[in-house]
Amino acid sequence: MLHSPLAGTAGVLAALGLLAIPLRHLTSHGQPLPAHVNPAGPTKLVATPAVLRLQLLTPARSIRVTTEDGASLLHLTNVAPGESEHDASLPLRDGNLDVLLEADLGDSPSDTAVFLTVLPDGREQQTRYAIGNGTLREPLRYAWHEP
Repeated sequence: MLHSPLAGTAGVLAALGLLAIPLRHLTSHGQPLPAHVNPAGPTKLVATPAVLRLQLLTPARSIRVTTEDGASLLHLTNVAPGESEHDASLPLRDGNLDVLLEADLGDSPSDTAVFLTVLPDGREQQTRYAIGNGTLREPLRYAWHEP
């Protein structure tokens, strides 16, 4: 029983577990940070040029895209179905973008979709969507890894 691979693995893991606490004390410098302190420092807000690609399956009375602080990134009225592109300046906060997509899709009772693709300079494009009918209010989150 003691010569099985499972017993050997358990023994190695137990030994590493016993060494973990003393090794942490030897390798850490100073006191640990309080829970409310961000070790990376304050968040960075970076204005990034981008293209917003909007795709509609049905016409919309209006489309509005706003940031979490209420700044307008896109506002269109009487939008035809299909694809359109619009220039924007995105307020990326540590590589993240939170927007609110509001779409007035008219009185049609059938569900449809609104796709919003964000193409920021120097980063990969990402697409999010909202599905429904009537008036849609959908929060969308985009995230890119910081270089």
